[in-house]
Amino acid sequence: MGILIDQLRVSGFRGLDAFEISLSHSTVLTGTNNVGKTSVLKALQLALGSRTFLTVDDLNIAENSVADQIIVDIRIIPVGADGKPANEFEEDWETIFTADNIQIEGAQNYVGLRNIFSYNRLKSEFEKSQVILKSWTPAAGQKWQDLPTTRARIDLSKMPFYYIEAQRDVVDDLKQRTSFLGKLLADVSKSYSSADIGALEELIKELNEQAVQKSDILSTIRTVLKGVDTAMDRQDSKIELSPFSKKLRDLNKNISIHYGEAANSFTMDYHGMGTRSWSSLLTFKAFVTQNATLSAAEDIPFFPIIAIEEPEAHLHPNAQKKLYGQMYDMPGQKIISTHSPYIASCAGFNEIRGLYKENGRIKCGEFNYDSLTSDEQRKLRQKVINTRGEIFFSKAIVLFEGETEEQALPILAEKYFNRPAYELGIDFIGVGGAGAYFPFIQFAEAFNIPWYIFSDGEPDPVAKMTAAVRKLMGTSFTNIQNEENIFIIDGNEDFEKYIVRLNFLNDIITYVKSVELPKCVNIQHRQRKEAEIDRLYNNQYVLDQAKNNKTEWALIFAYAIYQSRQALPPLVIKMLNQIKSDLHYD
Repeated sequence: MGILIDQLRVSGFRGLDAFEISLSHSTVLTGTNNVGKTSVLKALQLALGSRTFLTVDDLNIAENSVADQIIVDIRIIPVGADGKPANEFEEDWETIFTADNIQIEGAQNYVGLRNIFSYNRLKSEFEKSQVILKSWTPAAGQKWQDLPTTRARIDLSKMPFYYIEAQRDVVDDLKQRTSFLGKLLADVSKSYSSADIGALEELIKELNEQAVQKSDILSTIRTVLKGVDTAMDRQDSKIELSPFSKKLRDLNKNISIHYGEAANSFTMDYHGMGTRSWSSLLTFKAFVTQNATLSAAEDIPFFPIIAIEEPEAHLHPNAQKKLYGQMYDMPGQKIISTHSPYIASCAGFNEIRGLYKENGRIKCGEFNYDSLTSDEQRKLRQKVINTRGEIFFSKAIVLFEGETEEQALPILAEKYFNRPAYELGIDFIGVGGAGAYFPFIQFAEAFNIPWYIFSDGEPDPVAKMTAAVRKLMGTSFTNIQNEENIFIIDGNEDFEKYIVRLNFLNDIITYVKSVELPKCVNIQHRQRKEAEIDRLYNNQYVLDQAKNNKTEWALIFAYAIYQSRQALPPLVIKMLNQIKSDLHYD
């Protein structure tokens, strides 16, 4: 059994006001720039670590009003060996928190810890007070900031807080004794027994002597330095030259890290910042793992809270994917802020928290992945893999069922916006069938991502799509035709029939000729091919080909429309106009 900080609330700190977020064993914070990801990490630092960084500029400003204090609440709950919430704390943690500070809500035991930071203008500094919340959930009409409290202090030494900055460099870590690596290396000599220390120092003594004897330069230096010996008023004085640390206690001063091939490795100074940053994070992992091992050996509770800022800095995508697993395996609880779709794609859906702004306030989105069926989970997970996690950072998602739309719509959007849609943060997602919309629109809603549906007009697809929207919206749903973000092809047609009806046949023929005729070996071959295209290509032939060869013909449809002098299909324009308006693109 163990513990977990499962809830964090923040008020009056930077852009966070009346902000609430749930936390898991490993939590990944996503979102655009300036939506408060770093502020969440810093709020945890205020509650559990140092506040030396705090200035008056950190007070929240809303509607020209500056907050007079900062409140940070954390809720600590017991968890079982499976990581799921348990009802009661195990004895060691109950002793640390004390029975007086443990509250009960339903059957759940918890500790609600409130930290209040008020600015003292006379001292020009923030003063901190710590209190215990008598209840966690506010009553109807009550703000959580006004919950009753009682004065008490809790020993948090068994819950050390570590903040891993975005700017990391193992080369600097090796030089600084106060770094996590420096602290770890300072204890190297303590990891040996007295017998081992004696034996190793004898080997070092012999190695030093051989190194000096076999070097003309070192031998000359030692010989010359013996001149100092004559001025010393001691019978036993002598000169020693030690290329290698003489004592194991000094071993940490000369340690270097080499990476490369076995026969050709280089010190960290010669490696790029990706390797150096990654190594810095992994040496922290060694530090915290060592502390966990020592605590376990002495049967002492130890649960570190680790805030990691942008771990992906300077790393190749494949390295970013591997890094997530390495962070996940660290002891304790991890809260990770990232802009990396690769890291987000490696996390579980229940670990992702999407931060966003709504009406000027920062809010947090969370997706209830467990509410989906196994088939819905599989389809959604597969799309995350296919998009390499970019779906978590979308500014808008366009959903559809057909393969032709999947190929065509991004190309048509590029013509509309005069740039690739991905540059604008618009992702086009094929859901794999009209009955598969629900997990995708629920995902988008959870993370406050604007979503749009471009649907075939045939009765069965429309009915299945409508059912998914109704399931999401509940009692607020009225009629699918009233939804401004849903675009249904009229005339009971699919996308291909819709395009043919709009008289794009000549454009399709022109495009096919532009592709096929240059392949001809001579003028006669070219003439026969052109005549064949003119003879075969009518509306029905094109529709049959599109049905039987969707992958190939999806692109033919797309590029024929793209290169056409006609306007884009009206329904496509209507949808892209709506996206442009919603996202405020000029």
